[in-house]
Amino acid sequence: MPLIDFTPARAEVRRHEVLQLLGWTARTQSGAQLRGPCPVHGSRSPTSRVFSAHLGHNVWHCCACGAGGNALDLWTAVTGQPLYRAVLELCQRLGRPVPWVPTTSTKRTKKL
Repeated sequence: MPLIDFTPARAEVRRHEVLQLLGWTARTQSGAQLRGPCPVHGSRSPTSRVFSAHLGHNVWHCCACGAGGNALDLWTAVTGQPLYRAVLELCQRLGRPVPWVPTTSTKRTKKL
């Protein structure tokens, strides 16, 4: 199975893209800070503001369930997928190439 370079995946996949894929809507916004119901633990109250996402820092946190992290962490937490599969799915859904780890050839050419 080919390896994925998770560093560029974390840098390129933005939190707002994941929230859009999840159909999440903010209840309030204060500057770059969005608040609303938590998509991880499924808070449903129309006034819920336990989930916080920061536009500039690409991070999120839920004050109720304690979950938090980057955009990839959000997708894995909501979908229940392992990180490898989550990156493959996000790249496909967002129309981006998968950041594969380059393979090195173990064959060496002999000099005559």
